[in-house]
Amino acid sequence: MKNKNFFYLQYNKINWENQEKTKINSFVNNFIIKEIILKKKDPSIKIFDIGFGIGFFIKMLCRDLAKSYKNITIEGCDPSDKNYSYFIKNPIKIKKNIKLKTYNKTFQDVQTNEKFDFITAVYVFPHFGFDDLQKIAQKIYSMLDKKGRFILVVANEKYLEEKLKDKRDLSIENNIIEMDRKKYKELLHYSDVPKIGKIIDYNREEQFYLDLFEKFNFKLDKKRDLNDSGFICTVFVFEKNVKY
Repeated sequence: MKNKNFFYLQYNKINWENQEKTKINSFVNNFIIKEIILKKKDPSIKIFDIGFGIGFFIKMLCRDLAKSYKNITIEGCDPSDKNYSYFIKNPIKIKKNIKLKTYNKTFQDVQTNEKFDFITAVYVFPHFGFDDLQKIAQKIYSMLDKKGRFILVVANEKYLEEKLKDKRDLSIENNIIEMDRKKYKELLHYSDVPKIGKIIDYNREEQFYLDLFEKFNFKLDKKRDLNDSGFICTVFVFEKNVKY
């Protein structure tokens, strides 16, 4: 699919605001907050969320981090006009120790002077075209503080392959992508999100992400497969290697 804008414009046509009712992704979000982010022992913390949708994860961060840190900076971006409008019209109640800044832009277009302890991307990378991924990985590195971590969540590779075997009508394209003379599988497919709608995703094999972030000077700190009511995802935590 050659129209890159499609992958975020499609969110203008579905009911992502129903995430408030379905609580979809709350299991994964809780894991990220409790098992990764809250492990940081420091009075201050800075987080950037790529593709925050209607702000469901940001709301959880504001709620769960307020008691643990004196100074909290949360930034995020979402290019969907519909999602961003919903977020603005339903503002989050935040405490005085939280500084919140958001952008109605693609991650590629965001400009910020902050250096973050964590950058998160929960089911967002399937909406990035392959041609943009190396620049995105490089930008993530530049936005992280020393020893900062990037948290990536994607559908589990084996789970997705089995699902698409059983439901062939969800498959659109099977592609081969290449990076540094190494080839990887890439799947373009439909995903049905309960009570929200049908979206189109790119998913790449696990090894691609390991190689991509190693290339841009990250090391894998943690990898965990999670089963959220039958949907299995993989959480990668990449730590920034500091260049001297």
